[in-house]
Formats: sequence, structure tokens, C-alpha cells
Amino acid sequence: MVPSDRDLFHSIQTDNQRALKQLMDRYWRPMFLMAESVLKDSHTSEEIVQEVFISIWNKRASISINHSIKVYLFACTRYQIYKQIQQKKVPHLDIEQFSQLVPDPFDPQQKLEYQDLLDRLALLISELPPRCREVYRMKREENLSQKEIAEALNISRKSVENQLTIALKKLKAGLSRYMFFLFFF
Repeated sequence: MVPSDRDLFHSIQTDNQRALKQLMDRYWRPMFLMAESVLKDSHTSEEIVQEVFISIWNKRASISINHSIKVYLFACTRYQIYKQIQQKKVPHLDIEQFSQLVPDPFDPQQKLEYQDLLDRLALLISELPPRCREVYRMKREENLSQKEIAEALNISRKSVENQLTIALKKLKAGLSRYMFFLFFF
């Protein structure tokens, strides 16, 4: 079974470096893409993401996360991007432009918009056909591979792939106005 973000974080707090690697494998790329989309600098974006994970490891015993680990990681990344802009290391961008580009998960308005997104997503998932919904949840919530889903449901990998394609098309159509938030969260 694939460990949850919370399980990984608790393992990190007990000095488990493998858990940190798993969390990095899960979120490094999306965090990098968020930083790179704003900074337009791959090297700096890599450094920012590395700094976030180094900081988590160094402060693992004292960090307390009361919300989503994923939101925490993206908020840390956002903060590091903000610092780069504030220190004028990103000449093509100012703070006001940055605030418009990257949502702040702690801003009350954006938090409401994000909750609206989650509510809409939950509604759309509940409206999927039963098998499609089951496959989607196994993939997205349990982080199972297509092969693992096929074995668990005793169906072909092609069926799993088709069900995921159907689910993603329906969700994308239903969430088109929220796509920016989906990219970062």
C-alpha cells in the first residue's frame, strides 16, 4: 500500500530519509514547474525546491502541519519564489505580478476559491459512472499504478486506461475555469 502524505511526513519526523525521498518523488516536479513558470529560470527553480526539502529535513522535529502536506509544500515554494522576487533576483517580475500569478493558500479569498474548487471536484467525481469513479479514486487517492488497479479490479490495463481517460475528460470539462488552481494544487 502506498503511504499517505501524512504518513510520510510522520516518518520524516522520526528521521526516515527514505520517507523524505518518497515525498520528494511525489512533489518535486510539480513544485519545480510552479517555480519555473514564474521565474523562467530552471536552475533557480531547482534550487528553490531543493531548499524547501532541505529545510523540511533540517526542521523535521519542530514542524507542525495542521493542513495538507501538499499545500504546505507549495506554500513553502511560493514563499521561496517571493523571496527571490523581493531580493530583485528576478528582473522581469515584481511582487504585484507574482501575487496574481501564484495563488496563496493562506489568503482568505483564495482559500475560499480553492475550497470551491475542491467542492466542485468532489461533485464531479461523485457524478462519474461507478466503475470510472472507482478507477479514478484508486489512481488519484490511493496512488495505485494502472497495473495495480487492473489486478485489484480484475480488469485489463486498457480498461483502466480507458476509465481514467473518461474520468479526466469529464473532470477537465467540469473544471475548466479552475484549471490554474489544479496545476498548482
